[in-house]
Amino acid sequence: MKSSKQQKNSGHANWNNGKIYPRILDDFNHFILGEGMSQKILNVLYQSDDNYAMVTGVSIVSMCENNQHLDEINFYLIDDGIAPSNKKKIESICNRYGRTLIYVDSAPIRNKLIELNVQPWRGTYTTYYKLFAAAELDIPTDRVLQIDGDTIINGPLDELIEMDLGESVCAATDDCVLTDYKSTLGIPKDDYYYNCGVMLISKTNWLKYRCTEKIIKHLSSVRSRYFVVDQDIVNLLFRHSIKYMSPTYNFNSCFYIYGIDYVYKIYDLTNDIYIPRDEIADVMEKGPLINHCMSAMTGRPWEHNSIHPQNGLFDRYLALTEWDDGDKLNVRRTFVFRAQRIAYERLPMSIYWHIHKFVLTLWMREQDRKCQKA
Repeated sequence: MKSSKQQKNSGHANWNNGKIYPRILDDFNHFILGEGMSQKILNVLYQSDDNYAMVTGVSIVSMCENNQHLDEINFYLIDDGIAPSNKKKIESICNRYGRTLIYVDSAPIRNKLIELNVQPWRGTYTTYYKLFAAAELDIPTDRVLQIDGDTIINGPLDELIEMDLGESVCAATDDCVLTDYKSTLGIPKDDYYYNCGVMLISKTNWLKYRCTEKIIKHLSSVRSRYFVVDQDIVNLLFRHSIKYMSPTYNFNSCFYIYGIDYVYKIYDLTNDIYIPRDEIADVMEKGPLINHCMSAMTGRPWEHNSIHPQNGLFDRYLALTEWDDGDKLNVRRTFVFRAQRIAYERLPMSIYWHIHKFVLTLWMREQDRKCQKA
């Protein structure tokens, strides 16, 4: 149940009295003008409020910088109150690389969520929007790459354009979630659980299998609040219709933060229910194409006082935008966070991982309890 891979051509023309014979003219149109050749088109869906605009802008510029060879990149950005000044900065990125940017109005989706009595997540509905927007996009191909703003693209994404999705509603990679957390959702511990921060969605199959209608029905008649929000809903409803995607397209930064073996210990992972260790190691050695900068005791690359391992990578792409280091976010840290940061920095990982797992387990249970109570 794992991934997929391309080819070339050449030719020459013969001239006679300054004229090109019809067959040669056809060759000219084919090879020089591109007629008859399939274009490489990537449709990309982001969502952002104003707080995340700089983070999303850095992700966009990293995608543009590493995929300049693609014929088209069409960005669809769900706008949840992005300030005009930040919009201009995002627009300047797309203009510089000659890419299309289309804003998607979030108001109709937000109104629908309120009607369904869905509770906002951390005061906003932003993370829910992608569940409803993908099927409504007017895209030139049958697929859209839905991607969170907390990602850094560091290579070409051609394979996602060419990947055969078959009857799958989307492609995604496994998430390293606490195995016990699956039980709180009614998902068997030995079943897969996917990360939805990067999903390659087949619009054709999404519509064919009435995914949006199923989500609405679930939110209105089963449960309207989850801790991992959209991701829990997608896994509950569609995990058996998701195609496995290599972790190079959604590489969790926890492997850099804790190390492969300790990640497996913290989350109770095994090769049977998660990506094999050697596949993770291979992606780390080659360098992921999409880095997912997850939160941890390190802070995150766009936050002040961060010790995240991908700070340097983020700053490299930040320098290609109109934002700068002064635009990084100030985050108020809780006592528990500060205490864990000290433990993370001072203790050997062979001791720290026990503390991390204990605190994480208690915290996740409490968050799920709050969600079920709401």
